Amino acid sequence: MFLVISPLFLFYISRYISSNISIIWPRTFEISIASISLLIAIAYMSWGLLSLWIMGEGTPAPITPTRNLVTTGPYKLCRNPIELGTDLYFLSLGTFLDNLNTGILCLILGMSLGYAYIKLIEERELKLRFAQTYEKYLESTPLFLPKLFSSKERRQ
Repeated sequence: MFLVISPLFLFYISRYISSNISIIWPRTFEISIASISLLIAIAYMSWGLLSLWIMGEGTPAPITPTRNLVTTGPYKLCRNPIELGTDLYFLSLGTFLDNLNTGILCLILGMSLGYAYIKLIEERELKLRFAQTYEKYLESTPLFLPKLFSSKERRQ
């Protein structure tokens, strides 16, 4: 349901808004962007879910939450690799089904909704469950955009 209903809702809103945007992209460019974003989306969502399942001993679902805070694997690069993957999936879906303008709007709307959920619900719950360990993790790891190099590596 989450991977069908939510994206379709975002798609139709984005498509409506993008109908007023007159930027036209070459279709081969759009398909390339959609294909690359879909591959990255699948990789990030899968890696994030497997990490929660194996290292966290749980799932992202509130019914079976993780027992351990996962800060390695994709969670070392960003705090929400599943959300990042989902947003890239929205970008690819909007682009495949309509055009890149719709895809970009799907990405923006998806990230906005994801950000609101993370800040209003998920982070509060994780702070209660993992206390200072999670607070330190919040300070050292970006929310969405992966941290590819540590600050030590950048200085060298």
